[in-house]
Amino acid sequence: MWALSWLCHQRPERSPHLWGVQLPLCWRCSGILIGLIGFVVLLVAIRRLPALKLSVALCLPLPLDVLLAVAGLWSGANTVRCVTGVLWGVGAMSVLLHAATRFAARESGAGVRVAAIGLDSTSG
Repeated sequence: MWALSWLCHQRPERSPHLWGVQLPLCWRCSGILIGLIGFVVLLVAIRRLPALKLSVALCLPLPLDVLLAVAGLWSGANTVRCVTGVLWGVGAMSVLLHAATRFAARESGAGVRVAAIGLDSTSG
């Protein structure tokens, strides 16, 4: 399997299979993608970024899962990999948007609103 191999390790035991065919992303990377897509849907629906503290908190389970696995204290199941990936996808995108809007506000010298979707970054 070479599709997306530059992005994901694609280990067969850690990848979803559909009708006996391995999908191009592992469970964690699939979760991240689902989280990113879910975040965009959420953002369009509520038109407001989640609080920064919440966004950072959503990011914490994935590195904790990885560190525990590397230390040999945990061998997380694929379900856990997918869930931590979803949380990371939502949290990381939110943190990046918080950083981008704050950078833009600092550069312009005023509060900023992203006009395309009416996103208000001044809260949280």
